Amino acid sequence: MVSRWTVFVATLAASFFALVSLASAQEASSCRTPRQATDSVFHWQQPGRDRLDEASRCLELPGRSRADKHIVARKLKRLYDERLALIDMAAISDDPDYRDRAGVERVVPHASLPGIVVERRADGQWHWTEASLRTVVQMVGESDNSLGKWIATRVPDWLTGVTFGLALWQYLALLATVVVGLIARRIVYFVVLSRVQKTTDKLGQKWISRFIDVVAAPGSTLVVALLLRVTYPELDLPIRAAMALSVAVRLLVVASVVWAAYRFVDVVAERMAERASETDTKLDDQLVPLVRKSLKVCTVVIGTLIGLQNLNVDVGSLLAGLGIGGLAFALAAKDTLSNFFGSLMIFVDRPFQIGDWISAAGVEGIVEEVGFRSTRVRTFYNSLVTVPNSKLMDANIDNYGERQFRRTSITLNLAYETTPEQMQAFCDGVRAIIQANPATRKDYYEVHMSGFGASSLDVMLYFFFKVDSWSEELRQRHNVFLEILRLARDLKVDFAYPTQTLHHTFDHVPTEARPARVTPSDDELAALVRGFGPKGDRARPDGPRITSGFFAVATEGSSDDVSEDAGA
Repeated sequence: MVSRWTVFVATLAASFFALVSLASAQEASSCRTPRQATDSVFHWQQPGRDRLDEASRCLELPGRSRADKHIVARKLKRLYDERLALIDMAAISDDPDYRDRAGVERVVPHASLPGIVVERRADGQWHWTEASLRTVVQMVGESDNSLGKWIATRVPDWLTGVTFGLALWQYLALLATVVVGLIARRIVYFVVLSRVQKTTDKLGQKWISRFIDVVAAPGSTLVVALLLRVTYPELDLPIRAAMALSVAVRLLVVASVVWAAYRFVDVVAERMAERASETDTKLDDQLVPLVRKSLKVCTVVIGTLIGLQNLNVDVGSLLAGLGIGGLAFALAAKDTLSNFFGSLMIFVDRPFQIGDWISAAGVEGIVEEVGFRSTRVRTFYNSLVTVPNSKLMDANIDNYGERQFRRTSITLNLAYETTPEQMQAFCDGVRAIIQANPATRKDYYEVHMSGFGASSLDVMLYFFFKVDSWSEELRQRHNVFLEILRLARDLKVDFAYPTQTLHHTFDHVPTEARPARVTPSDDELAALVRGFGPKGDRARPDGPRITSGFFAVATEGSSDDVSEDAGA
């Protein structure tokens, strides 16, 4: 019983679908309304239902043979396919008595082909007009031959099966096109890089070689896109598949051009950096990274807009919508905008440049990069701090990189046993050391006894170095301090340190047994001072010279001086 009911239900369902299909076919073959007349041409030329008699039913071709009508029907579909003019059947009226705004019983199926129309005849039926069909024949040509037709008539029957709207041979043809395109891409890439680039290298045109290296990969990708563009219209693809491939090809072309332009920005930036390195100012070095980023952002934005345009997105309306929402965007991104204008003010005011040592907003270090939003500072413990430009413009910026001289200010503490003559000789000797050092400022320095301390005689030492880096400053300061130590040793001057002295009288000790302090004579003091001056026999402005031991270095000078310094 169950099997009988199953057979009955299946038979009933099959009959129902058959009736629906027949009704649909009759409706598609009918010319009673504008929509039916328009749809009949395309409905009966789809894969799996290629019935040219039904497709040519609504063509106004009086006196033409059946074969001629078939050819015109194919040409009509081919024209719309080649122009990618996809007709929106739902937008075409299904009213037999339809009239347009001018009161004419006429329908234009697609706006891109305004000369091809469907009109109502005197018998009440709608047909593609004879004048429109003549226009179709002129636009497509007399021949109805194409690569797709040639392939379809020669492939085995099993390759003509339709899957998802495409025949199997069409899938294979598209795959073969892509494979050939990839092979062509490799060939073009190899030829450009190995042949053309070698030729330009021989000519010494490095910038041409760099340009070819940049455009080789995008250019070879463009070859694949062009090959697809030439091939797919000949495969008689359904209009939707053709439209999808058309969009893909256009996007591939846009992507190749944008890719090449994006990489070309690096070539321009490298050239700008080379020119900037030849100038004395650092402003152009600072501008190169910003220009590079700006050009890349503009390239990506323009490429995106072109890509959206190829996807049939109304870019004008999109930009207008962005303009309306600009106020809300500005309020939401006020911090970003303030940072951007802060970067502009940095370039205008130039409070610092790349490579300067600055202290600002609680950060101290070397400026590495100035961007749209922030400035990157490399600290002296090698971390990278990112500071918003808006904060930098509101902060007090101490630019150590703009210093002409680097100051050294210390107080030297001499023992109270130092005689006035030794004190004067010591101060004069320090002045001579400053004059002898090649890295010190010679027109302004101060060396004076500045006071009587609790446990020392204080000497103020205030002078400047004219050097380009902190490392060189430390090296030269080291040399000066070593010279001061040698000067104090030769002058028999001791440095003091905080002490408490217990004085003991020598009343019970014979005078001849008391220790005697020996100080150099005035002539000896003067000779020692001159010896530490420029070109003096005791001056060592570059540090002591040692010829033995772990710290041995190459020396110049007499063996007496070397042995004396080494012994010291």
